[in-house]
Amino acid sequence: MALGITVATILSNKTAAKSASTDIGDCTAIDGSALVALGIEVLLTFNASATLGATVSVYTSSDGTNYSTVSLMDFSIAYQNATVRAAFNVFPGHKNYKVKVTNLDTGQSITAIYVYSEPQVLS
Repeated sequence: MALGITVATILSNKTAAKSASTDIGDCTAIDGSALVALGIEVLLTFNASATLGATVSVYTSSDGTNYSTVSLMDFSIAYQNATVRAAFNVFPGHKNYKVKVTNLDTGQSITAIYVYSEPQVLS
């Protein structure tokens, strides 16, 4: 057996309007059935006039259809006048995962949101 990581794009070129979130239905599910570890990487662009950051929330599902209404974990990204790339680790132990990005700014959208999964699995 060997450990392997295959990076996949699970959310591509989305926008989170002011005080809004990406739609969890737009996110491709991550299969957690053979996970040893799971990394998530987020790329997003803040508007230069924004003042607040974003929250990345991870949701789980046992059946791949009905996702939790309360996030498993949340990761905060502080506002920066730039395109930001951030990464974090997610607890393994669930069948399926999806991610949602919430814009905390009340006046500006966040654009060019990409989310990548980095599942480490046994093969």
